[in-house]
Amino acid sequence: MPYSRFNKFIQTILHSKYLLSLREAFIALLPYFVSSALALLIINSALFFNLINKSNELYAVLFNGAALILNLFPLIVATSIGFFICKNYGQSGIIGAMLALLSFSLHGQYIIFVQNNFELNPTGATPFAIIIPSISSLLLVLCMRLQPNFDSYLYRVSHFLSEKLRTLLPFSLVFFSFYLFMPILFAIGDIIASWITPDTTNTSVAWLTYQRMLITHGLWFLGIHGDNTFDMLLSPQFLSQPILPGISAKTFYDTFVLISGTGCFAGLILAALCLQRSGHERNIAKLSIPFTIFNFCEIIVFALPIFLNPIMLVPFILVPSVNFLFAYFVLSHGWVGVTNIELSWMTPALVSGYKVSGGVSGVILQSCLIVTSALIYYPFLYWHNRQINFESAINKLTDKLKISEQLRSTGESVFIAHQRDIDYASKELNQVLNDISAGKLKLYYQPQICQISATVNGFEALLRLQKPSGNLVGPYFLDTLIKHDQTDIIDKWVIEQAQRDLAYFRKKDFFPIISININPKVMTDHVLINYLCEKFHQFPNQLKIEVVESGYLSDKNKVIKNILKLRSSKIETVIDDFGTGYSSLSMLADLPIDIVKLDKSLLDNAQEESGADFYTYVVELLHKMDKHLVAEGVESQRQLEFVRGLQIETVQGWYYQKALPKQEIIPYQEHFSSNNS
Repeated sequence: MPYSRFNKFIQTILHSKYLLSLREAFIALLPYFVSSALALLIINSALFFNLINKSNELYAVLFNGAALILNLFPLIVATSIGFFICKNYGQSGIIGAMLALLSFSLHGQYIIFVQNNFELNPTGATPFAIIIPSISSLLLVLCMRLQPNFDSYLYRVSHFLSEKLRTLLPFSLVFFSFYLFMPILFAIGDIIASWITPDTTNTSVAWLTYQRMLITHGLWFLGIHGDNTFDMLLSPQFLSQPILPGISAKTFYDTFVLISGTGCFAGLILAALCLQRSGHERNIAKLSIPFTIFNFCEIIVFALPIFLNPIMLVPFILVPSVNFLFAYFVLSHGWVGVTNIELSWMTPALVSGYKVSGGVSGVILQSCLIVTSALIYYPFLYWHNRQINFESAINKLTDKLKISEQLRSTGESVFIAHQRDIDYASKELNQVLNDISAGKLKLYYQPQICQISATVNGFEALLRLQKPSGNLVGPYFLDTLIKHDQTDIIDKWVIEQAQRDLAYFRKKDFFPIISININPKVMTDHVLINYLCEKFHQFPNQLKIEVVESGYLSDKNKVIKNILKLRSSKIETVIDDFGTGYSSLSMLADLPIDIVKLDKSLLDNAQEESGADFYTYVVELLHKMDKHLVAEGVESQRQLEFVRGLQIETVQGWYYQKALPKQEIIPYQEHFSSNNS
């Protein structure tokens, strides 16, 4: 496979939604990893400095707490995975977490019933901590998409409640389906276990230790605590036996193979610090140093990440293998002496080398191994940086344009000014959110009149807020929500209310075409696009999406794909407020959009001769591009005659009617039709 195709393949894996969800789930667990590491560090430090001994009651309390943290690890992982997979696939994260928790606990036999009591069983359950939540979450997403539409039964129910009611059937189906295929998963697990279980009868201690290294690193790569899982599932007794004269397999393994923990991360940290213009890798390495010193590897494994990262798999396995072979060769030739000493696995590198060798020879060997590890990790970290980081590209650009110093000099003042604005901005946003919560959102509908047939050919849904006093006001809050990127909840409310209103009209044998306004960023969000298609599949050709043109400039290819997706679901896209903001005729020519709404400000300016000429030129150009036009803001007979003279097909404005509540739409339609028949 050529390098470019292989590189693209790696990028596809790195950025797949499923793997990104898993990485997000494990990154969210970093506080848990840090807490468990601190608990173990406190216990071992207290023992080392003789602050407590194993017979003390305090030791029992600390040890039991640390053991519980470790034993709950699979359960925490399962819950986090269920939450993030469902959330990222557009479903309820809470529902996904509950389903993963129940499925893993019961079907994965994490909680078992023994002698009238429930007990934790992390020994058998750990391998399923990722598999079962992944299956349950993906099946839930699939069932949610395939289940019949119950919107006609739930349109009077609140969104929060209806969302949960829709999950009842998929939740139950997925949970009980595990009874069918869990025997298959157990059988597969038994086969894999038989493959990886070392033969302890006719195998040398060195080969058993090397096999353990490969297995534990493979489990860590899959997101499973490799060392704990191996020790629970397979007997680690051979580690206490000598691998070479004078040194046990465990001491050799902890001191000269896993230098700074699983993956030999002392070398990785050194390689990351040597990377130039690398923000992510360098910062993760720095943050992990206090824990890596004591051989805790979780932060790098899940935050860099090593976990499920195809780029880092090779060095993650290769580095400890090289360390193993190199150290074994050196020690077997007697170039570094060893003493029969047992050390805690948390003993820092170099210190452990000094104690095991009884001098600096062990320190020199460990230093050589760290440098070798760094040389192996470096090209892979560099490749990883090129694939996921954009900071280096930004730095190159600023250097090329000679603006680095200007940016640095102005950065502090901009930051200070930004900090001064935060308090005001937060108060402004809170006030808006409180206003919306205290009031009641409504959709009012303004008719759009076809000038050719003299009929109502659609209605635009306009957002209104009814205050507690009963006063009705326009959406003054939208600018604040847009500024704070908090429009999602409004967009979803508008979408769902429009669907409920179409269901209301259908019950009255009325089938209007309505247009709704949504935030431009929706056009680059395939999850929301799919959500739109699902919500309105029972109302074909009755919905139009109006988005201001600035929304099309961020990612044209993605926008085109989503417009075609909407069109395939019989939902048209309309360019709203054309003539303001980022007007781009070249972009307009590329988009598969047939309808353009001319902004009211253009028509207001048409009272002057220059404004009228400009409006005319725009209309003529758009007509030559075969666009259907809607003139917004027509409020007078003079304006109506002007737009009619330009053969604009549709007119909207107060001249015909202000926005009406949905209860008045049907009478208005009937009245308008009777007067123009």
